Amino acid sequence: MTNKEEPRNIALKTSTTVAGPGYLITHDSTNNTADLVTWGETVMGISADESSRGEDNALESSGATVAFRPLGGVLMVASKASQTYTFGLPVYADDAGLVADGDDSGGSTTGKIIGLYCGEGETTTASAGDLIPVMTSVGSAN
Repeated sequence: MTNKEEPRNIALKTSTTVAGPGYLITHDSTNNTADLVTWGETVMGISADESSRGEDNALESSGATVAFRPLGGVLMVASKASQTYTFGLPVYADDAGLVADGDDSGGSTTGKIIGLYCGEGETTTASAGDLIPVMTSVGSAN
């Protein structure tokens, strides 16, 4: 299990900057990055501080990162083999007590969502039982 108070890091969408702590973070699934929330989007977490700064001490607008605290608890969950997870991707309960990505679980019509992947970028599991970080207490669960 991961400490709820421990911030996680994620790359920001190009041209996105975070001015300080307390800003709502969402996923930009097309780029496997984070962005600031707009109306109707799923909140992944809350910024722990401002986004990264460059050598000139200005907020970076390209290649920036931000530390955030996910909503709800973050649990390390055992995955099926050969699953690819990207930031904000729904994670589904699957066979043998393991989880799967939406492509393998049959999506929301078959598997039941347990949370959202909140790793620091894309990961592919090599073996059954590989642990991935999942944000539980998801408001968009089916």
